[in-house]
Amino acid sequence: MSLQMTAQLSGWLSQAWATDSPVLPTAGAMQVWLHLGWSVVLAWLGVWLAGRLFAGRKHAAQGKWVTVLFLAAFAWVPGPGGAAYWLGLAFQAPSVSSVLMCAALLASRLHATSGNRATRLLNENAGSSGDAALWLAWMGVLLGWALLLDSFAVLPLQLYAWGFSPAALFLVVVMALLPWVVGRRTCQFSPLAPGFVVPVVALVFVVWRLPTGNVWDAVIDPVAWLALQGWLLKCSWSRYKKNS
Repeated sequence: MSLQMTAQLSGWLSQAWATDSPVLPTAGAMQVWLHLGWSVVLAWLGVWLAGRLFAGRKHAAQGKWVTVLFLAAFAWVPGPGGAAYWLGLAFQAPSVSSVLMCAALLASRLHATSGNRATRLLNENAGSSGDAALWLAWMGVLLGWALLLDSFAVLPLQLYAWGFSPAALFLVVVMALLPWVVGRRTCQFSPLAPGFVVPVVALVFVVWRLPTGNVWDAVIDPVAWLALQGWLLKCSWSRYKKNS
């Protein structure tokens, strides 16, 4: 009986770590996500730029909406005439986490009474070192560096290939829920908190396998990786100035 249970456990572990038969998204889903993802990211970029270009002007709200709608629609233009075509060539499709965060920030900016409300909410979510936002931001930065080293074949394992296995998805879910379990008092239930976004990312990935069928691509992308590093540096500098 013990030998049978050991064999079953060994078979289950082999399937959990397997990367030779990944479940990939359909071609249609990948194409839709390419346009949808970049339209959301560009819309957030548009509202951020409009908040600075039209700040204090008479028709600031109208200018903000025109900028957002233009950039979002520009991503849906097919072929080389659209933004998604060139952004896809340079960066491929954005990660699910980037799109969800941009969508949350976009909604907050468009409906906020103050243009800096989204930034204040993010800073509140990162109030302490044990907070979910800071924890997962550090995890995202470390993951990005590990994937970069893996692309140069420096690591002793094929980390990116492991992202096609079910075990990698399980690890992402555990790392996302860990700060909620350990530091429940510091983790606020907010759509702007990465601790809230990452479980949703895992759910979207399970259902649609977007954007590439690899869980690392759903969690992080190069643009988000650079943005997280900039945000952590800003938080560290602010904390240093506050304590000095």
